[in-house]
Parts: sequence; C-alpha cells; structure tokens
Amino acid sequence: MLLLGDEQESMIDRYLDRGDLFVMYGEAEPSEPLAVAVVTQEDDGGCELKNLAVAPTCQRQGYGRQLVEYLGRYYQDVCHTLWVGTGDSRQTVSFYRSCGFVYSHTVPDFFTRHYDHPIVEEGRVLTDMIYFRKPLDRLCSVSAAERTEEKIGAWVLLWEESVRATHHFLNEENIETLRPLVADALREIETLLIVCRDEETLAFMGVEQRKIEMLFVRPTCFGEGQGSRLVRTALEQYRVEYVDVNEQNPRAEGFYRHLGFRTVGRTETDAQGNPFPILHMAFPESEIRAREGLRKK
Repeated sequence: MLLLGDEQESMIDRYLDRGDLFVMYGEAEPSEPLAVAVVTQEDDGGCELKNLAVAPTCQRQGYGRQLVEYLGRYYQDVCHTLWVGTGDSRQTVSFYRSCGFVYSHTVPDFFTRHYDHPIVEEGRVLTDMIYFRKPLDRLCSVSAAERTEEKIGAWVLLWEESVRATHHFLNEENIETLRPLVADALREIETLLIVCRDEETLAFMGVEQRKIEMLFVRPTCFGEGQGSRLVRTALEQYRVEYVDVNEQNPRAEGFYRHLGFRTVGRTETDAQGNPFPILHMAFPESEIRAREGLRKK
C-alpha cells in the first residue's frame, strides 16, 4: 500500500525506518487495511507526512481525510506543524487544501532528480515538489474553574467578530444586547470546547444535554475545518443529537446539513423573543444508532 503513495521503493526506504507507520482498519473482523501513512518528526519541531495511501476499493469514502485528522490530533502535543510534499496534480492538491493545508514552498525538479523513472499523475509528468503546511491546533475542554474573566472577554470578542461576519441580520443594538448573555453562557455552559493555536483561541463550542448550544469560529479561520472538527468531536465524544441555527444564516444550516444534521422544526422567534426564525436540526436516529453500535464494539 505504501507503493500507492510513493511508487519507488528506494524512496520509501529513506524515511520508513525513522518514521511512524499508521494503518487504518475497518470495524469488521478480519479486516484488510483501509489506509496507511508514514510520518517523520523533524528537527525544527514539525512533522512531515511522507506517505499517505488509501486502498483502491476504499478511495473517495473519506478514509484519507479521517487519517489526516487523526494524525493532527496524534501529533498536536509534540509538533507545531504538519508538512506534506506532493506533486502538482489537481486532485491531490485539492485534497490537502480541503484538509486545511496551505501552500508553503516549492522544491524545483524534485521528482526528476530523485526518481529513476517519470512520475505521472493525471496524465502529467511531475517535476517539482510542492510543500503544504497545516498548523496543529489543539482542541481541549475548558472546565468552569479555568474560565477566567480575561478568557471569557477574549471569547466574547471572538463571538462578536464571527457574528459580524455571518449574522448580517443583527444590528448594533442586537449585538449589544446579546454580548452579556454570551458571556454568561460561556461561564455556565456544561461543556466548553476550544481550538487554540499557541495562546490564541480559533473557535469554541458549547455543549449541554446532547445539544450544541453555541459554535463560533474566528473569521480569519473560516474554511480551515475548525467548525467541522468541533462538531465531529461533539458527535463522537459527547453524543450530540441537536442544534438550533438562525434561518437567516443559511451558511450555518448548510454547514450542519453537510455534517449529517436535518431540519426537524422551526420557530418564528429566537430565545429572546426577537423576530429571527430558528431552525431546529437533529442528527438522524439511524446515524445515532449506528454510532452507538460502533461505540459498544
């Protein structure tokens, strides 16, 4: 399977012995490998994804993305950045960008200098190695005792930035009214999860009684997958089933639909009685039962 990701064995030999080998298997027994990866830790405090391959019969089913997300969680406490070098093929570049990687630099003529035969992808002979990087952001739960007023103030500012970028139906008076309510919710919510990069919070989510009560992402981090990461954590670890979204924020409804939620109800006003319709969304019962079954296994 490693030869699917790097088709010259002598190149694999250069990094395999000094790297960590990860193999993904299915739930059924016995199971053939679904995907493999090799990651090396580098001297600069980063780590590099040297090889990533998904079995041909399992491609386009999300296994590659799941493995990349797992690697990010695995190395987040020991490395600050995950690097990957790849050829300039549209499909591969698109995949890594969708996983949150951004362009870093190019190594000219890498494939022509290091491989003993032409490397062809999508009908093109590869020449340069294109490097992408993904900061390894930490996701953690913040206890009530850890929620200092200074932190709450910073999270409220993040909320306001996010709201101004997405909730265009709110006016200044609405935002002023909501600001102290958000601060109180951050103090009191049962579970508060944050994604941080160094000391900066990039996104936060509040969960209570199997419901996502709040989810906000810093606008500069839109498109990085921070919100999806938080929701998947809520589904997998906190058994979340419900979420409410503003009808006037179609981007939010589309986001949750993409992750599997479905609209099951609607109210004409929000919790404060404002004329902002609310859509009530739920994770399908069939998906919940399947998830619970996998957890029992």
